[in-house]
Amino acid sequence: MSYGFSAINTSGQVIISDEMENLHFLGKATLNSNDGGGHNNYGSDGRIIFTYTITTSATPLVFIKPTDYARWHAVLTQSVSGSTWTFDVIVSGTSSSNPPELFCFVNANSTSGTTSTHGLVVWKSDGTTRTFDSRYNPLVVTGGGTIAPDSCPSNDGCPTTTSGHPWNYNTLDHDFGSENQYNSSAISGTYTDLMFSAPSLVQGVYKRQAEGYKCSSIPWYEGGGCQPHWSTAMWWFMYRGGFRIRSGYFDAGWIGYSSGYSFSSTFESGGWFGGGGGGYSTGSMPYTAKTINYTSNAYMIADSTRYG
Repeated sequence: MSYGFSAINTSGQVIISDEMENLHFLGKATLNSNDGGGHNNYGSDGRIIFTYTITTSATPLVFIKPTDYARWHAVLTQSVSGSTWTFDVIVSGTSSSNPPELFCFVNANSTSGTTSTHGLVVWKSDGTTRTFDSRYNPLVVTGGGTIAPDSCPSNDGCPTTTSGHPWNYNTLDHDFGSENQYNSSAISGTYTDLMFSAPSLVQGVYKRQAEGYKCSSIPWYEGGGCQPHWSTAMWWFMYRGGFRIRSGYFDAGWIGYSSGYSFSSTFESGGWFGGGGGGYSTGSMPYTAKTINYTSNAYMIADSTRYG
């Protein structure tokens, strides 16, 4: 005797089967707090991190539903303790008044609690594991693909190191803002109803470095020659990959996460009577300037109005 169930769309793709587990709506994660936001300076419009939780024994797939579609969003971290899942979501800008919503989806067998007596339930051959249950709003993906952000995050292009500046030069001449640096993929649907799921894996630290120098002449009676002075001013900026939905497009870009400044100034001995060398320094970068995990990531688009 044969058994099982399969539903196949017009493209020949399996939509429902007794072997493939579909994702179903678990609920919205609860917003617990935010970090107060911060303005990253150097041309950035800042960022804020919202923290959410939801309880489930399964591993949830998260969709972000923006409240403000002009802002960039991404899931920074996802962790679990017992059955409580915690999500940190980074959003561009510093306003805490319009946090996004997080829609969470799990496999059918991890859903429970419905009182509905009507619908379609598909079981695996073991007779106990549900692969599909229409009572729990199965995930319907309306669009998707792969996308990567622009290879250089800052509006002024990738910052450089230059020399020939005066000693102790410390004037920033680079825009680290990233609002214009993104790639786009066409999508359909009423964009204010749409939500997305996409991993934020790419991150990078970039620096603008200016090398200063001067040579102070040493009088002949102090030995003559040149007393060299060096300085290094360095502004660094850390980015994380972020995403945005707008009318007709899904964008992959960058969100400024943190920034800082370091400076050093040194000079050699001034000769027989000119005193010894010296200098000072302040600040440091979190790690060497580089980009990691830069690759095209899969993304999915769905209509949030299906899930209340």
